[in-house]
Amino acid sequence: MVAIAEEGTGAVEGVIERDVPEHIWGDVADDFVTEFSRKMLASLKRRDQRARGEWYISGLLSVPGRKSMRALAAVAGYGAAEQSLHHFISDSSWCWGPVRQALARHLDRVLLPQAWVLNSMAIPKAGEHSVGVEESFRTELGRVVNSQQAYGVWLASEDMSAPVNWGLVLPPDWLDNEERRKRAKIPDDVSAATPESCAVAAVAEMSGPEWGLRRRPAVLDARELDAVALIEEFNRRGIPFVMRVGGSTRLVGFDASLPGRGERLLQAQQLIEWAKRYSRPVGWVDPDYSITRSILVSGTRVTLPAVRRPGAVPPQERPLTLVGGWSGAKGKPAELWLSNLVEVPPVALLRLGRLTRRVAKDFSEVSAKVGMRDFEGRSYAGWHRHATLCSVAHTISVLSTARRQGFDKSQELSA
Repeated sequence: MVAIAEEGTGAVEGVIERDVPEHIWGDVADDFVTEFSRKMLASLKRRDQRARGEWYISGLLSVPGRKSMRALAAVAGYGAAEQSLHHFISDSSWCWGPVRQALARHLDRVLLPQAWVLNSMAIPKAGEHSVGVEESFRTELGRVVNSQQAYGVWLASEDMSAPVNWGLVLPPDWLDNEERRKRAKIPDDVSAATPESCAVAAVAEMSGPEWGLRRRPAVLDARELDAVALIEEFNRRGIPFVMRVGGSTRLVGFDASLPGRGERLLQAQQLIEWAKRYSRPVGWVDPDYSITRSILVSGTRVTLPAVRRPGAVPPQERPLTLVGGWSGAKGKPAELWLSNLVEVPPVALLRLGRLTRRVAKDFSEVSAKVGMRDFEGRSYAGWHRHATLCSVAHTISVLSTARRQGFDKSQELSA
């Protein structure tokens, strides 16, 4: 067992605890954990940081229950481990961006994702000092709660999904308060952002050349968000999207069979009912039960209603496709989706939208269990580093499961 001194310093508290030992990882092979972690952490220039990163990931995968810093440090079996890991996450100098990019490029190659799914995550907090925390109603939790709100971007296929990028919503009370900003170490270039802009920014960042990814449509459930603001921002950035909307969303329809002149401002629910006569059945794989279900699907061309501002040039109309899905021949559609991919058939758009269910399942069964909501620190950088290493741990878990189940690209799922 070899102690690794903090490179570049002579501090005793910088000693890191030995090489990662062999552990029983449940169904995850320990050699795969080590190999994959080292590949994802290759951008960390210092050996002691890479070693701490391996320790942290190993703890996320092997510690049962809540992933407190003390519990994660216990994996190391060394007295100074808790302080060392806390410094590595909250106060260290390593950048999480290159780790996320390496993870995304690997998954882009082996997973062959169909979409980049945006998933909202509410993180309940007891106190008021965790960065970005505020009291508000969280749909995911079904109640008013003191919490952080984040958006993860997941690479998703019908078989599996994994998060690769994260955006943390920072309310104005955090960004306008100098004392709070300083305490949470929020960078000067981080400015106020709505949940909508935070979500879009997380996707737009992945479109940059440094990520090296094949662009995929962004998929999200926007029923609790400002759908119009999202659509305008996605279109402005040239990002293809498929988003779930509520039945009361007001849209302009262009169907010759509509009452009047065939062009009317109606609710999405009304517009899709007119298109139901063109519906056709399609099968899709339910990730909760791994069985094929049937659903009726139809679509129609729509646009957003024009918002006319005094003195401003009227915005250019951008065509959209409204898609409805019915679980049976009668009743209202179970779901409604809007997309700017107007040349893609409604059936394909619905299948893309259904990837949100795959992500919800994988978040509950994998991400939550490797501690995605468990970060105890208070700093902005610490939260992002924790989320990044949880994403690596999640990926190790789902790829290991795929290898065991004989996934058809299993030979490519190694590190």
